Amino acid sequence: MSDNQVLHPFKTPFLSSLTFAPETMPFTDAEIYLLDKELTTFEQAYLNPEVERTLISKNELLASFAISKAENSELTIKEAEDVYALLISDSEFDFIGKKLEGNHQLTQKDHDKLEFYNIAKTFRAYNQLRFSLDQLKPEFILGIHRELTQGMDIFKDYLLDFTIYKSGKFRDNDEIRVGSYVPAPFSQIKAGVNELIAWLQYQPSPTAIAEFHTALYALHPFNNGNKRVCRILEHLLFRAVGINHKNLYSTAYYGHLEKARYYKYLLYSLERYNLNHFVGFCLEVLVVSMMSVIKTSIEVKRDNYLSSLTLNENIIKITKPLIKRRELQFKQLIKMVGKKMARQTFVDSLAKAVELKALSKRDEGRNTYYSIPVSIPEVPIYDKWLATSRKKLTYIPDELLLL
Repeated sequence: MSDNQVLHPFKTPFLSSLTFAPETMPFTDAEIYLLDKELTTFEQAYLNPEVERTLISKNELLASFAISKAENSELTIKEAEDVYALLISDSEFDFIGKKLEGNHQLTQKDHDKLEFYNIAKTFRAYNQLRFSLDQLKPEFILGIHRELTQGMDIFKDYLLDFTIYKSGKFRDNDEIRVGSYVPAPFSQIKAGVNELIAWLQYQPSPTAIAEFHTALYALHPFNNGNKRVCRILEHLLFRAVGINHKNLYSTAYYGHLEKARYYKYLLYSLERYNLNHFVGFCLEVLVVSMMSVIKTSIEVKRDNYLSSLTLNENIIKITKPLIKRRELQFKQLIKMVGKKMARQTFVDSLAKAVELKALSKRDEGRNTYYSIPVSIPEVPIYDKWLATSRKKLTYIPDELLLL
């Protein structure tokens, strides 16, 4: 294959219209595997067990919440936490059935709760499987859709503009549209899904998984629920090829944080029949999600250091912004904290924080900078990854740059 060659990876009629140029991707598979290897080494050497438990426990909740928000759910994170707690305590509790037994009308909020409940239950169940690529079959994908959409079609009698799911069945019509995009004719779905599975099993890699995700969504095999299926499958597939083997993060959550860009690149790929736009975004999401593990560990260790000191309420308020930031100028810090206390109280508390070694300060010209004085081995690892990402990506979230 020569450089700058545009590939048509697939052969079935609809899928063969999709193009892909691998040299346009921000990261190669070799680079992603190297990052994952470094992350694994970091986990073994540096990751605090408390941090690891925190990451794993939050992952299912946040990933499920993120997937539901991709469906324009109005559920708040607090409401999602309540539903998740219900799932943990009694995974078979039928709260929709209980409401119907009381002759109550079902609402949009009930829909969003059941949608999240199904996502969390499905994500949790499949996440605990020892999944391998040879298990990937059309029936497996249909099973994910069935569990994600269980009981949802009852809302067709209660909500306007409701698109039925036909749970656990491939699309049987050509009426579905994604904006102006027209997906594959339903008659080509089974052949298309079979080709995608065989293609991925033949050449598994992170980039191939991102291509699979994009092409499967372009095919649009289900009447409703395609994004949910694709995002849960992506998570399972990355782990099947050795990425994120401890389940410390989910690409779905970063996709939620960058929801506008998620839809922008997805629509670009669909409308242009060009996999590049969304595949590149998927690889960005994967690398940034890896970086988030390091970032969280740094923040927890900074927080633990401050918790080991005896600090008053004002000093705690002053030091809190620096848990997520490498350092801040005096004027930045007072802007963030100053409204919570009088200026002189802030100045006195800041001096006391330095005296107690809760903060250190350095002067550079007329500016004074403050930081939390704890040495963390993850920082140089993170700096290296950030430098690499700056060369590769046109966009990096502000919160990653601030650390």
